[in-house]
Amino acid sequence: MGHSVEQWTNSIVAQLPRGVLWQRETSLDLYKYAAGYAPRLEAAEISAEGLLLEMRPETTVQLLEEWEEYLGLPECNTGKQTFESRRDAVTEKYYRKGGLQTWNIEKLAADLGFDIEVQEIFPHHCLRGCDYPLYEEKYRHILRVSVKGINQAYATCLDDCLTPLVSETAAILECTLNKFKMGGKYYEYVYEDSV
Repeated sequence: MGHSVEQWTNSIVAQLPRGVLWQRETSLDLYKYAAGYAPRLEAAEISAEGLLLEMRPETTVQLLEEWEEYLGLPECNTGKQTFESRRDAVTEKYYRKGGLQTWNIEKLAADLGFDIEVQEIFPHHCLRGCDYPLYEEKYRHILRVSVKGINQAYATCLDDCLTPLVSETAAILECTLNKFKMGGKYYEYVYEDSV
């Protein structure tokens, strides 16, 4: 709770020197002059209380653009994003911990609101069981990303010419994950709901 205008006025008057010329009665001009500054101080205090919410990325409202500039966002220009998705991206990047393990990639996507499962495909060798699949050599450097909950991720030959080749939500996911992949590794996206 902030101070009232009357409390600020009394605080200003209390800072003035004492004497015959500095009368403190509420009906005199000096008190009214001090009362003219009190609303500004009250507004500054209310504004300062509002800045407490702006200190954390998960509660920011007014300083969202400054947070985005500080963190180098948006990383992918994919059209208009909602306020909540922009704030989620700021929060995710601010609290991001390092690592490119599959569980960390899944957590990155979950923090952005996507449900994915990342599968690392290992080549067959003599110590694996006989029932282990024989993958092509290209899968040695590919992580398979199974995405759940995105319908119509890619345009098909039955769509009209105005349909985007990749949906906006799929483009956000793919662009973000491609920013954080190891050198020489690639992602293969499988949209389970669109198959």
